Amino acid sequence: MKHFFYILALLCMTLVSGCASDKESGHGLMPMPEVSSLKDPGNEQFMAAIAEYVASRNAPQNTRYDFTRIDLDNDGRREGIVLMKAPHQYWCALSGCRMMVFKAYNDGFGLVSEIDPVRGPFTVSDNTTNGWKDIIVRISGRMYAATKDVALQFNGSSYPSQPAVQPPIRYACNSVGGVRIFP
Repeated sequence: MKHFFYILALLCMTLVSGCASDKESGHGLMPMPEVSSLKDPGNEQFMAAIAEYVASRNAPQNTRYDFTRIDLDNDGRREGIVLMKAPHQYWCALSGCRMMVFKAYNDGFGLVSEIDPVRGPFTVSDNTTNGWKDIIVRISGRMYAATKDVALQFNGSSYPSQPAVQPPIRYACNSVGGVRIFP
């Protein structure tokens, strides 16, 4: 019985060593997949970032907003997009309201862009610019200016803060592939 265990142990070691990587033949075990150190922060952390933003602007405590989380930069973490709603006289004008984009990090969020004024709905496009998804917004409600849809494109550090000065897109907003938000 004792010899059986020795033979079994020897057989196991032979099999395992036979599976070891052989650089010349390319055979052997596949390396273990790397464990990602990315962590998608939770909505609680996002709410804290929004509260900090509102406080830093000395905004009314009864501020209301809509938000969504979506991965804009394809890093596996969901960024946050916020559209302010009330009090209207603080966050909005006749032509729309303020929108913010927050970058998601492992341990929280950082403000990337403040965009004024915009109206929903928006489309987070499948198209990317500088590694971030384009955001299609409608510009309307301006005196002496035609209604238009524009693509907010990431410039490497932020999205444009004044969408009204962006050129109109040459295709119908509803024909853009992507995710529609803030309908």
